[in-house]
Amino acid sequence: MKIISTTLLLLSSTLLLQAQMNIELSMDTAYAYGDPSEIHKAEITVTNVGPEAQEMTWMRIKNDIPADWETSVCDPNLCWAPFASTPGYGWNQGAGDEITFFVQFDGRNLPDGPAVAGNGVVDVMIYSIEDSSNYHARGVFIGDLQSGLSFFSPSMDNVFEVYPNPAINEITIMGSAHSGVKEIVIVNIVGKVVKMQPWLTGDGTLTLPVDELPEGIYFVQFVGQDRILSTKKISISR
Repeated sequence: MKIISTTLLLLSSTLLLQAQMNIELSMDTAYAYGDPSEIHKAEITVTNVGPEAQEMTWMRIKNDIPADWETSVCDPNLCWAPFASTPGYGWNQGAGDEITFFVQFDGRNLPDGPAVAGNGVVDVMIYSIEDSSNYHARGVFIGDLQSGLSFFSPSMDNVFEVYPNPAINEITIMGSAHSGVKEIVIVNIVGKVVKMQPWLTGDGTLTLPVDELPEGIYFVQFVGQDRILSTKKISISR
């Protein structure tokens, strides 16, 4: 896997929980129809619901994709070079204005080929240069060139996600900010608990290593105060 990480903005956990105070992200989903020989995009709409215009920009926090893929983050100006962690310049977004923002997933493996199927993750922070405390939002774009592309954010309700799937060495777990998750429990195919982790996160995401777990099928349980809130099936394959 090819992993690119960038230091996150110096925002406290409290501010991250306010991630959509003045910036709203849509829940649009784009589908890839399982063909890695074509470029596909996961698209959202970014809306400035605050009272003032803002000079906006973005930062790529994670780029976890197969080694032969490329991804490009695309804002209102252009689609920036593959693996660019920030744009060369931002855009002005007026109060009430909407813009289209998307990530392109390219598994064609040019110039050598052949195309490479698989899945990957691009994690992006969209924020105001002038007022990042009140105008920022974090979105995760999932590219699965075998089944589809999707977008979600921990500020949305009823979000419980685990990616990538299949996993290799680590997984990222995302839960709605107000879902009441207290603990993450991973069980194997016969129901034995193999890993437990308290839900100690300020931004609704938690990364767990799974390199010590054998290959196979597992179930990730989002556990609340007295019940399981959601269960996601994953596989570990190396």
